[in-house]
Amino acid sequence: MVTQCHGKRAAGTCLQPCHTYIMIAYTYLRFLFLGSRMQSAHIEPSINSGMAPTPVVGYTTARGLAQSIRNLLVYKGVHFEDKRYEFGPAPTYEKLGWAADSASLGFTFPNLPYYIDGDVRLTQSLAILRYLGKKHGLDARSDQEAAELWLMEQQANDLLWALVVTAMNPNATEARKSQEKRLADSLPRWQELLKKRRWALGNTLTYVDFLLYEALDWNRQFAPDAFANRPELLDYLRRFEQLPNLKEYFASDKYVKWPIMAPYMFWGHK
Repeated sequence: MVTQCHGKRAAGTCLQPCHTYIMIAYTYLRFLFLGSRMQSAHIEPSINSGMAPTPVVGYTTARGLAQSIRNLLVYKGVHFEDKRYEFGPAPTYEKLGWAADSASLGFTFPNLPYYIDGDVRLTQSLAILRYLGKKHGLDARSDQEAAELWLMEQQANDLLWALVVTAMNPNATEARKSQEKRLADSLPRWQELLKKRRWALGNTLTYVDFLLYEALDWNRQFAPDAFANRPELLDYLRRFEQLPNLKEYFASDKYVKWPIMAPYMFWGHK
């Protein structure tokens, strides 16, 4: 298709019509060319082209330190790859495939769990939770709230790690007694807090609740009797389990409730 301007014209008087005709011709020819290519290659236009890659959460086959991260992403409706490294045989229980990945994925400090989302590459579970909390609107809204939230974060992390250290102790009997004693001291404090609050920070769900749920639920499985007369803690756990998306996730085969810990621990795996 050739479009000409006929006759004399002052400079610029016919530029717009000519430009319009040329663009129509270009669009028509481009449609014919690209359309035939799409048909021959069976390519459908996709809204996913150009979209960011799927985030990846990397950890072992246990719930462990990654489950709070998984739960947060599920709650927010984020599609992600749940990368799990199998444990090898005793006595080393090597995380199969992790050595190669740790050297190739570009982490400053390689560790499990890890989180990859485009240019974001993070390790350390608390750093990942803080990042996701800020990104997805599950963070503090003021400096005062931030200070309190950080306190709650550390207390919840202490509750969780006390059980991790307990489960690593080769003297299982003494370790269990010590942990039950710690629970007798710490659980009443959480109970008093949750008498007045729906969530850790108040009426607003934050990233810390995803950590606190794991800490409480692990200990509930470790020492059920410690929760027997603590309805506020049980109500908190039930509220969390009924959250949108999480309720369906917890009932699905995608959710791994057990094992919680690695196979070399006396509790949480077997």
